[in-house]
Amino acid sequence: MTAVEVDIIPYEEISSMKRIGGGSYGQVFKADWRNLKIAVKRLNYGVEAEVIDREINQLSKVRHENIIELYGVSMHDDLYHLLVEYMDGGSLHSFLHADRKPSYTMSHSLNWALQMAQGIAHMHAMTPKAVVHRDVKPRNALLGNQGRILKICDFGTVVDLTISMTVDVGTCRYKAPEVYKDHYTEKCDVYSWAISVWEILARKEPFPEFDTPFFLKEHVCQNGRPNLEDITVPCSQDLLCLLKACWDMDLKNRFSMDFVVKALREMVKDAGPMTPLENIIGD
Repeated sequence: MTAVEVDIIPYEEISSMKRIGGGSYGQVFKADWRNLKIAVKRLNYGVEAEVIDREINQLSKVRHENIIELYGVSMHDDLYHLLVEYMDGGSLHSFLHADRKPSYTMSHSLNWALQMAQGIAHMHAMTPKAVVHRDVKPRNALLGNQGRILKICDFGTVVDLTISMTVDVGTCRYKAPEVYKDHYTEKCDVYSWAISVWEILARKEPFPEFDTPFFLKEHVCQNGRPNLEDITVPCSQDLLCLLKACWDMDLKNRFSMDFVVKALREMVKDAGPMTPLENIIGD
């Protein structure tokens, strides 16, 4: 167990566990704890101690309105249980690709893009060690307050920039080309952010024509990018230029996340109010 300062919660305090999702590292439950609705992430047997330590360490250090909050850690049946903030709208990915295709506006799109960027920018600006998420994507963005709030989750891949880089981290469809190689910077999150925003605007997963990681890697590393013509909603040229710069092959041409935040704040002002979504998918 990591030596980081984090509250150890008696498992008996958690009640009304209801499974709401799962992934490669574990299962997620909705639960009650100390008069709060929370989410409990139960990590699977066999998850590497390094991954557990990384998620607990990084989540315990981050405090930001667009990043999910860690309340504490509990042990039960020799499994780690992470008690985190519950978001009642589910993942952005689930919302975008729901069977009944709930509607949303450009204001929602820009606000989600901005809130995701704000959370990433906060991580990149952390001191004394900046950190990179390395798996930014709509599945790792949760919605709340009828779609008006977005928070980044899943910190099992997060590292600070003083740690030696590992190759092949992240999800292929959102992975920057340099991540496949031997060195990358915080600009890999900028790339993944741009791909995620394209998905919001186009309402389809990126690179649907590739069903194997090998050919997708080859395409991305040869400067293949999602087609801007697949975006069906009216977009400003400023926004499209922002996306193209942020997924540029040359890292020097990608904007910093701080610059992206400033640019998006101006766009959000022009987009009008962000109304509550009555048809949001929840649990």
